[in-house]
Amino acid sequence: MFDLRTVVIAASFILASIAVAAADGAQERSSQAPKTETAGEARPIRVVLPAPWQTAAPEAGSPLPLR
Repeated sequence: MFDLRTVVIAASFILASIAVAAADGAQERSSQAPKTETAGEARPIRVVLPAPWQTAAPEAGSPLPLR
């Protein structure tokens, strides 16, 4: 039984090292590709948040406040 555990652990280490090597190779290939701007890099996403002194929007189903 002990020998079977050793073989399984060794096989898992070998598979993990192959996966890491494959991931490193993919990362190197992507770094060699020409740099092009994507939409996310060209224009940052801006989120407009309410000011701290403004109240939150009313929940669905509640009447809107009159101004």
